[in-house]
Amino acid sequence: KTIDELTWLFKAQMPWGEVVTDFHDELKNVSAGYASFDSRESNPPFVEASLSKVDIMLNGEVVEPLAFVCHKESAQAHGRVVCKKLQTVLPRQQFVTVIQAKADSKIIASERIRSYRKDVLTTGGSKSVGGGDITRKKKLLEKQKRGKKRQQSSGKVTLSQAAFNSVISRSS
Repeated sequence: KTIDELTWLFKAQMPWGEVVTDFHDELKNVSAGYASFDSRESNPPFVEASLSKVDIMLNGEVVEPLAFVCHKESAQAHGRVVCKKLQTVLPRQQFVTVIQAKADSKIIASERIRSYRKDVLTTGGSKSVGGGDITRKKKLLEKQKRGKKRQQSSGKVTLSQAAFNSVISRSS
């Protein structure tokens, strides 16, 4: 609705969760701070919607503080954004870190953080395994592979406070 040539009035109904997290910031960014925002409870105040809880998992373990509720249609997009952000924020480990978003008991997004490659054949730049038979080198690499697999199954990924804060902040 046009009030005058420079002023408009928009009326819309939207979920309060969207208003709290994104809408107000986006409105101020788009309007360079000139737009104002007023809200009131709609009639009826609650409308049924198709929502789902999205759990974020690190190596198969649910990280409860990162779980969120969103509309089913946007669950995959939101889950993918959180997984990507965690992938950039979390440090690499000696084992592969798998980050997954799960909604309605289905994995909807997944990212991986590569492990450090630590070669047992060289330490400190000099060769610890000199010449000789290749089977000795293969034996050491196989032993390293078994150790990494064991570490993968028992390894815990800790989420630092800085990583947590960067994930829950909506800015990219």
